[in-house]
Amino acid sequence: MRHLVRTLSMSAITAMLAVCVAACNNQTGFSGSVGNTPNGPKLPSFQILGTTGTPFTATISDARSFWTFQGNVPLSIAICNPPSAEAQMIVTKTAADASMLSAEIITGNHIKDSQSTVAPFGTVQVQIGAQTSAPSAANPDLRIFLSGPPKTKYQALVEDIDTGFIVQARAPTLIVFDTPNGKVDATFFGPNNHTTFTANMTFDGEVVVPTFSQGPNLMIRQP
Repeated sequence: MRHLVRTLSMSAITAMLAVCVAACNNQTGFSGSVGNTPNGPKLPSFQILGTTGTPFTATISDARSFWTFQGNVPLSIAICNPPSAEAQMIVTKTAADASMLSAEIITGNHIKDSQSTVAPFGTVQVQIGAQTSAPSAANPDLRIFLSGPPKTKYQALVEDIDTGFIVQARAPTLIVFDTPNGKVDATFFGPNNHTTFTANMTFDGEVVVPTFSQGPNLMIRQP
């Protein structure tokens, strides 16, 4: 009976994601605008890896915007935006030790660029495409931070009033929404009934949804 309940639960999640993906007209990753638009290319995902707990500061950018943040290894980052062939991430250790710090940009299942360092206060830079102009600071700057059991793999739907993006990543994750149109909400689907996520949302540096926990699925909405 327990196995049956778990199977039915996962089937429901799969069906819900299938509906979301169909609505966003994209069956392979991030979508373009909702409607009869063709499937867009898979957008890059960002990974900061290495020795667990290593502190860092980082800047990520696409063709239009950039974001700066700080954190600890490991961290996944996703930019919700229309397709962009340009992406860059610069990460600097804030520790004077020999811990490993690595950065990767992944498109589809392929690592497009990767760098590592063990130098004290070392810096790594990864990039795809050639940035022809300097991006501006994201305005507005909406961010969702999600944590959960280490390296938990999940799927999510992140959307504003006319665009939906399918995110597939591992916790913890920082999701930034590049120039949202209207309010943003996100639904995260845990892999099993024992999953509990913790999330918060900030808007232009102000906490608009305080940190809370929920599982096995979590929904967060911009007020």
